[in-house]
Amino acid sequence: MSILDIEIPYLPEKAQVKTYENGFTAVFVPKQSDVFNISTWVQTGSLNEDEKNNGVSHFLEHLMFKGTDRFKPGEFDKAMESMGAVINAATWKDFTFYYITAPKGLSDRKQTGENFDLALDMHADMMLGSTIPDGEVGPQYDPYDANYKGEKRERSVVIEEISMREDEPWTKVYNAVNHMMYNEGHPYQRDVIGTRAIIGSIPRESICEYYHRWYSPSHMTTIIVGDFEPEVLDKQIQKAFDFKKHNRAIDPHPEMQLSDALREMPKGKRYAEVSGNYQTSFFLMGFHGPKASNLQDTIALDIISQILGEGRSSRLTQALLEKPATPAFNYVSSGQSTFKLGNVFFLQGNFNLPEGKKPQDVLKDLDNEVTRLLKDEPITQDEFQRALKKIKVDFAETSETASGIAEAVGEAVTVARDIGAYLDYPRVLREMTLDTVHKVACDYLALDKAYTAVLIPNGEPEASEGDDADE
Repeated sequence: MSILDIEIPYLPEKAQVKTYENGFTAVFVPKQSDVFNISTWVQTGSLNEDEKNNGVSHFLEHLMFKGTDRFKPGEFDKAMESMGAVINAATWKDFTFYYITAPKGLSDRKQTGENFDLALDMHADMMLGSTIPDGEVGPQYDPYDANYKGEKRERSVVIEEISMREDEPWTKVYNAVNHMMYNEGHPYQRDVIGTRAIIGSIPRESICEYYHRWYSPSHMTTIIVGDFEPEVLDKQIQKAFDFKKHNRAIDPHPEMQLSDALREMPKGKRYAEVSGNYQTSFFLMGFHGPKASNLQDTIALDIISQILGEGRSSRLTQALLEKPATPAFNYVSSGQSTFKLGNVFFLQGNFNLPEGKKPQDVLKDLDNEVTRLLKDEPITQDEFQRALKKIKVDFAETSETASGIAEAVGEAVTVARDIGAYLDYPRVLREMTLDTVHKVACDYLALDKAYTAVLIPNGEPEASEGDDADE
């Protein structure tokens, strides 16, 4: 077992990272608080799926709460609710995670208390011993068969969730951009939630096989944040996460390795239109960014996003919403999604499409603002300093809550695959320069590197010139 003492930003006491002989990692973060947070992050999401089981990570997330050999379906929810706990889970491209936030109930940090003991026991039992009952999964069926009258169970819950998302405007434009940004077969091209056809047909055996392959010690990190001493937690975590007792595989399974062809940027179209029964148009513009492990470039893009499209004083809001007498845009923003294989910087918004105009006519104003930032009017020292201050405050706020710390640590160890992506964030932010930010903007945000999708309201999308233009 290896033990690493680390300093968590803005917290007075050191935390511990313990990696056990089987590869399982636990992070103990002492924090004075009336509540604790237990979360387990699994290093798998749609990243390790294929065309046959796309959506299995999210489907499994639903099924993990359906009972173990020790606890029947519903007992976990009932026990956590009785102690006032908040429980939830989430699945994304690089990870799946499960968490509990609950009141500690004791002031003595050398004792964990009944709430924590029960929460850790049931959480670990769920992570390692979910039985995925056949009766909870539900039988395979054709989700497009309107005459199907058989039992559906959790399978139908996920299919209904997929159906609801299919009509969401942001889902439509996101999926269109996502499809253009990656070559066929790239794991990030697929929708995390999967398709109705796959979820309707995937057998329980395939779900169980995926569960036992990826929910293994070397792919799991459990984070505990609360007013505890690490020494007190170590024995409990080892007892609760007894992988041998649950006959869980210890040998690590490698993640999908991208071929050279998949690593290349697509040479297909960069603009797409979709349609929907809406009154206004929606758009999403995406740019390939650095890998999440590239902390300098990731933070530089966070700064750029703050200046370009976050808040009322941002450039896009001022130029497209505040200053025009009759603005075409109703909403516009920017942001960055961090991913193991490469981040995505995005601009998104909603606008009114004037009669007789094409979406490109409206989006020209957006393009002009990006060009202005890169060439005509680069980021000023004042904008840079204000963005630094805002991001520093936002980062500090993650240390205010047990759940905020757990999520920041969990994302670092699963997406960047390095807890340093969280620990070093304040230092890299302090060392950032305006010249570096400008260089990063030019490296990633050139308009000829953008992928754009627009939802056309109440009509069929029209083919636009340049749809098939190469890079």
